[in-house]
Amino acid sequence: LTLLTNMTAASLPADSMPRLIHFLAPWMKKPCEAFNWVLETDKNMSQGMDNASKPFVWLKIEAIDTFEDPERVKFLTPKIFDFFTNELNMAEDCIIINFYNLSATHIGKSRKTVAQLRAR
Repeated sequence: LTLLTNMTAASLPADSMPRLIHFLAPWMKKPCEAFNWVLETDKNMSQGMDNASKPFVWLKIEAIDTFEDPERVKFLTPKIFDFFTNELNMAEDCIIINFYNLSATHIGKSRKTVAQLRAR
């Protein structure tokens, strides 16, 4: 998970990313330990050409074989927006989510691809 925002770190709860992972894990059918995250606050960014002064949150979710089916993405999208609006009190019009489906052959860890590690 990568969350980019022009909001300050102080404007987000300190546990935002772990909370998001606990929320997503069951819906994505993945253990919490399988998630990695990056939170980048205070970014110079804009939703649209000249809106840098307005709150903007861009969530990028990369997962192995989770987003192959467009119906799964359609199912998850409103749930994630609900999390941001209900749990983090963000306006949904300031949020963009990208879903990236990855192949286990395209991720390296411990000198091997994830596909190789899973084959053990």
